[in-house]
Amino acid sequence: MKLEYDSPGATWREALPIGNGRLGAMVFGATEKERIQINEETLWSGAPHDYNRPDAGRYLRDVQSLIFADRVEEAEQLFLDRMMGNPVHLQAYQPFCDLHLEFPGHGEASRYRRELDLRRAVTTVTYEANGCAYTRELFCSRPSGCIVIRLTCGPQGSISVNASLSSVHPDSAARSDGSGAILLTGRTGTRQGPRNWSAGWEGPGLRFEGKLAAFCDGGSCKADGGVLSIAGASAITLIFSGATGFVNYQDIEGDPSAINERYMARVAERPYRELLDEHVEDYRALYERVSIRLGGADPDVGSGKNRLPTNQRVRAIRETEDPALAALYFQFGRYLLIASSRPGDQASNLQGMWNEEEWPEWGSKWTTNINVQMNYWPAEVGNLPECHEPLFDLIDDLRVTGARTAEAYYGARGFVVHHNTDLWRAAAPVDIHAGIWPMGGVWLVQHLWDHFEYEPDLVFLRERAYPAMREAARFVLDYMVEAPEGVKFAGLLVTNPSYSPENAYRDDRDRRRHLTYASTMDLQLIRDLFERCLIAIELLRGDREDRAFEHEIREALRRIPPLQIGRYGQLQEWLEDWDRPEDTNGHVSHMYGLYPGNQITEDTPEVFEAARRSLALRHRSQERSVAWPAAWRIALHARLRDGETAYERLVDLLACSTNPNLLNQHDPFPMQIDANFGGTAGIAEMLLQCRSRYENGKAEYIIDLLPALPTSWTEGSVSGLRARGGFEVGIRWAGGKLVGAEVRSLYGKPCTLRYKESAARCDAPAGETFHYDP
Repeated sequence: MKLEYDSPGATWREALPIGNGRLGAMVFGATEKERIQINEETLWSGAPHDYNRPDAGRYLRDVQSLIFADRVEEAEQLFLDRMMGNPVHLQAYQPFCDLHLEFPGHGEASRYRRELDLRRAVTTVTYEANGCAYTRELFCSRPSGCIVIRLTCGPQGSISVNASLSSVHPDSAARSDGSGAILLTGRTGTRQGPRNWSAGWEGPGLRFEGKLAAFCDGGSCKADGGVLSIAGASAITLIFSGATGFVNYQDIEGDPSAINERYMARVAERPYRELLDEHVEDYRALYERVSIRLGGADPDVGSGKNRLPTNQRVRAIRETEDPALAALYFQFGRYLLIASSRPGDQASNLQGMWNEEEWPEWGSKWTTNINVQMNYWPAEVGNLPECHEPLFDLIDDLRVTGARTAEAYYGARGFVVHHNTDLWRAAAPVDIHAGIWPMGGVWLVQHLWDHFEYEPDLVFLRERAYPAMREAARFVLDYMVEAPEGVKFAGLLVTNPSYSPENAYRDDRDRRRHLTYASTMDLQLIRDLFERCLIAIELLRGDREDRAFEHEIREALRRIPPLQIGRYGQLQEWLEDWDRPEDTNGHVSHMYGLYPGNQITEDTPEVFEAARRSLALRHRSQERSVAWPAAWRIALHARLRDGETAYERLVDLLACSTNPNLLNQHDPFPMQIDANFGGTAGIAEMLLQCRSRYENGKAEYIIDLLPALPTSWTEGSVSGLRARGGFEVGIRWAGGKLVGAEVRSLYGKPCTLRYKESAARCDAPAGETFHYDP
């Protein structure tokens, strides 16, 4: 389980990521002039800000009336002119600094090797220069909160290096701190914009500080003019810590210097080996919960192509089957989630936490019409529930800011989130017509429900999940309106305005439009939310207030329009049959009910086949899928029990939009991490699926083993995957057939195991394991 290379990274797309949830870095591995590009999760442009327009709500009824009257263009323009956020774009995630290491005389190097060891979360660079063998180890430690770099060489006294810090931010400067370390201090400030979907900013922003210290075995070390100059050392440990003044989305008056001192105190006077062992132990406690082997090859040994550099394996994936690369990619996704999303930190953003651009594409924000949700698809099934928590914290903040938006824009209870948010927790509609989509909060709270189902803890449901679900549902209850006489779905409750992210339709008069009412995805999201609220009320035995709320939900559910099948046999994306075979849009928002939702299953055969038809039509119009759309399609085809097509989409993902460092890119973006996480979740979905049924407050869980196994993965095993109901599952197969499975029950819930046409009942008590032999 290593990413391996025989040359340094020449570009950012070739550098290797490390992170501890708060700090992240991209390691290039150059021999003479190394650059380590560093991010800190809270360094954003801007400052606390309310994006709401106080008078926006006065135009809502006019917008709705125009849409019902088929004057969609006027409705969209009115919304864009009068109801978008102020400013219309959000702020952007920023690079923190670069750490430069200059090794005099190392330009001519041989026997070069660079790797990222996923089992230890350590990046290593080795090479020979001037007759000496040099080793460089780098990791980002969660326990210490620092980036640690170890430089060693065989001959004593052979290491000399000049270390310095720099920043793209104009208001920054590096200096020595008088005690042998160097400091980089600065502040984000005025920005001219907008660019790349990010706003400009007038006035001061966040203060930040980076600190670099060196601990040397022998030799000399001098800090002068912002440079650490070390000569003749036998070994060197460099420690970097970075911090900002961010306290929360309303307060940026923290002291970054004091924060850095606390982190640096954790490493003071401690030997390198102790820091490394502490880091590895902390990381492995999460990573080693799941193991995977695909195609019969041991990914830690490998032969032939498995020992080729990783970038060559990616280039060859179309011509050469490489199941072990799929296994590596799966574990790399789990590695990235551990590295970018730890409890108490910010949620993983559009680039996880790795970004070198001052104006990153889409601001490297949290896009809530699929991208941030996709980031967390592997959290539960991949046995990393703790890594899900930063998303829950983001939701809690948005419940506050989104409540103000719900009232100001829609006169509604509860909270609303539109298609994007930033560090300052914007909930208002922003950007372009894509922002006129008030379903972000409705989708986000489904993650709280998912966490509860994987860990059926009633305390979590009562105190964390259900309150947020109830607030999202209250917004929907107030937002939906009755369709008037003379229009489709007259007398039913619909969303208006409605939008199917991020797609357009052509109506019967060939007008290209975005807005409508009652888009399919809206209805699927709302049905999921309402039905899950009803289950929660039953499980929690809700009080009188909840019973009144329950009545509201039941009445609304009764009046929600049904899913529809169109003239091509496809699941309709809009209220009318406007789907087009030539549609090439990467979004397939109307497929939410198939995955990650579970409304569309084999128990609904007509809609199930209509979803299959929709996917076939959408893919037929383009040669292949790339980036996060390909990742989504892996899981969608897996839900359709189509392992071969799911595997084809995985190959598309690897071959067409995976960088040499295995991070996914989506031109013109250098990297967009949602595809990595979506790909990991899709691979899990090919091997294991689970869903739940509730009746009279009791749950029944169905676990499907190897539901979408492709023929190329003839044998293999996986252990530690989680299933709804609180189960950990291990699966072994050979010759394309199940050999056996183990299901460990954590909560003592009943479940049914299914493999093809066979099924077995599992009633293992909590803490015990059920062994299944087909």
